[in-house]
Amino acid sequence: MRRNHQGGAATPLVLALAALLLAGAVGAFALGRAQLAAARAQTAADLAALSAARALRAELGRAAADGPGTAAALRRRLWAAAADAATGSGARLERLSLPGAAWPPVAVEVVVGAPGPAGTRARAVARAGLVVAGTLGDGRTGRAGGGGYAGPLVYRDGRPVCPAVAAAFDLMDAAARADGVDLVVTSGFRSDAEQAVLFRRHPDPRWVAPPGRSRHRDATELDLNMAGGGAAHAWLARNGARFGFAQRYSWEPWHWGYLPGCGAGAAAGPRGDDAASAAGAAGALPAWVPAPYREPVLRAAMAHGLQPALLAALLRAESGFDPRAVSAAGARGIAQFMPATASGMGLRDPFDPAQAIPAAARLLAGHVRAFGSVPLALAAYNAGPGAVRRHGGVPPYPETQAYVARVLALAGGVAALGGGPHGDGVRLIRVDGRFV
Repeated sequence: MRRNHQGGAATPLVLALAALLLAGAVGAFALGRAQLAAARAQTAADLAALSAARALRAELGRAAADGPGTAAALRRRLWAAAADAATGSGARLERLSLPGAAWPPVAVEVVVGAPGPAGTRARAVARAGLVVAGTLGDGRTGRAGGGGYAGPLVYRDGRPVCPAVAAAFDLMDAAARADGVDLVVTSGFRSDAEQAVLFRRHPDPRWVAPPGRSRHRDATELDLNMAGGGAAHAWLARNGARFGFAQRYSWEPWHWGYLPGCGAGAAAGPRGDDAASAAGAAGALPAWVPAPYREPVLRAAMAHGLQPALLAALLRAESGFDPRAVSAAGARGIAQFMPATASGMGLRDPFDPAQAIPAAARLLAGHVRAFGSVPLALAAYNAGPGAVRRHGGVPPYPETQAYVARVLALAGGVAALGGGPHGDGVRLIRVDGRFV
């Protein structure tokens, strides 16, 4: 009787334990379903953000040129790309935003919802942005001598050119390749001695300049082998000016010169007898440059070997051409100089555009000469040259990546985005130590 009593007393405990195990199993199953729904929502959000970022990359050049007035139309196109990706993953796009107030946008954030257990919805957030291609070169450099240019040299397609020309050519070459045009440098800097050898072989001044007369001695000239013939020539005729290049002679379609020159302290700059230089460079200034700053930007860019559109894009990204701008970090003026940087450059008043614009050109041109690359020079302007060297290229900081992408877009260099492990030019962005 005692055993039966004890067995009967244990029955409720067994039933309670069974109920707990069943509840745990049901809870684990529900939790698993919830986690599965959350994972599905996050995957859909990631894909939607990446799809929208790819659409943004395709639209960025036009958006930069057209201005903020086209924001609504841009958002509609990005929404369509993101919604298609979310739907294909069994989810629904609920919200799309363009982080940051600056134009053009260089990132997209989405919120996606996916069906969860018991009629619930799992939501996830993802942000994707543009990737800037820019790594330190292989280190091959030289020093020019025996010509009109006596500064540093870098190499493109095995041919020596000054860093300012190389950096501008890289942007033009990327844009050409995006349009199916292949540009190959077949000649760059030539010393007077090298020119003498060529002239002895072909002593016709119409085709080969005598020693001391060739523009190649200034390191600003490129002879280009263009696959595609007439189509390539037509592409250059349409696009060369916005990268600072002009066809020098009507009878030499392969010969293109860089109008701003190699920069202060490296060469004499554009030839005084080249009347087309200033006019051609002025025509390359975007229409959005305010009238009071067009001449100062053009003059400073030409004096330091920069594309005028590049310097203008930097100023627009830095301050929107506001000479009284002050950032939260304390950067000042139209070019957003930090006090220590301004002092180190001898800039007395960063709020004075007449002083700040040439100082910005001088600083950016110095980075171009140091790195031979526009993306790396822009990254150095934003994050410092030490960060560029430490990371072996454009640092992975979200702020710097966004800054370089924005300036390139404004300057017409969208084709330089992408490359490396992110061949499509976009990636998910980590914010505050996590993906959002």
